[in-house]
Amino acid sequence: MNILLTSLQVPGAASGVRVHYERLAALLRAQGHHVTVVTQDDLRPWVRRAIGVGRRVVGLLGSLGRRVGLELGQALEIYCAIDRQQPYDVVNAQDVSSGWAARLALRDQVPVVVTGHYNDHPGTEVVQQLALPPRGWAARFEVRWYNFLLRRTRFFLGISEYALRLTQPFLPADAQTAIAHNGVDMAAFAPGAAGAPSAETDLRALFPGRPIILNIGQLEARKNQQYLVAVAAELRHRHPSCVTVLVGKGEDEAMLRDLIAAQGLENDVVLLGYHTQVAALLHAADVYVHTALRENCPYVVIEAIASGCPALALVAGGSPELLAATPEASLPQSTPPAALAAQLADLLADPATRHDLQQRQYAYARTRFDRAAMVQGTLAFYRQATGLAPALPPPLAVKRPASQPV
Repeated sequence: MNILLTSLQVPGAASGVRVHYERLAALLRAQGHHVTVVTQDDLRPWVRRAIGVGRRVVGLLGSLGRRVGLELGQALEIYCAIDRQQPYDVVNAQDVSSGWAARLALRDQVPVVVTGHYNDHPGTEVVQQLALPPRGWAARFEVRWYNFLLRRTRFFLGISEYALRLTQPFLPADAQTAIAHNGVDMAAFAPGAAGAPSAETDLRALFPGRPIILNIGQLEARKNQQYLVAVAAELRHRHPSCVTVLVGKGEDEAMLRDLIAAQGLENDVVLLGYHTQVAALLHAADVYVHTALRENCPYVVIEAIASGCPALALVAGGSPELLAATPEASLPQSTPPAALAAQLADLLADPATRHDLQQRQYAYARTRFDRAAMVQGTLAFYRQATGLAPALPPPLAVKRPASQPV
């Protein structure tokens, strides 16, 4: 197949969306498909400048004008970057804006599959990220803009059951949908597969003889690492030798350093910085704890399971789907830090229970969240969209874990 992938996340962006489409493109090419990736980086410089001028002019109208200019400008950039002469079989847009731009650019002659990577309704997500006044004109525009785009989405691919449930009410009645969870190379993450760790990622050498709690992600409010600092403060009294390692960079770094210092946790919580090779970190950890408050289908939880590291996660979005075999590992967001600290102390003190948790998680994830399953499900929906295969049966209703809020 001749496949076009579009995204508003440019190469090098610190984004799970970028990681997803780069992995997907490589896997599709390995199977013999021709894949073109288009982002705003593919735009001719003079076109980018012209769109920028238009955006600034519209921005003179105030906050509403700035949001209108940005949203329309992003869609226009993708529209102008697409080569209309290419005989594409299918487009897979990694967001609804570039999906709409592709439909317009290719005049609806090529089916456009939109993959839902967002953690909330995409308009609401923008409002929250930018802290826009919810009743202001800019916030109202964002929600209505994304409702407009979703109503024009004919093929929707969710990376979690959560994403499909969230999106379904906004899609047209005749939209076709499917689910293809994020997937990783299970074999590549297996202990020993990645070779010896570097000095920077050898946690056992950095913290000899100490149990290690690990968290990986952008240091930001949504990822909620300050909650894990509070857990570490409680854990210090229950398991004094334990160390909590936070991997990542971001806007909350200074706040987290101040919080760690204020509670005297310099020996208990370590900010390790940003690292791309996470397998070695996960191999060395005793437990991975995911504290994000809003999520879709977090790659890092799957990577932890593939690495043989038992995982716990606050209930958010599609996280409970990844831990469905171990409902005790999905924790309500209202869980007090002391309660999680007690659970972690029990796990650290009982290697057999920890191993059983890891084994059940891995057995459930091994075929469901492997990259082969992701590619197979994605290609099946591409073929459905292009008419090369019969329609897939609608996704089965999935019973939510007891800890997941309704």
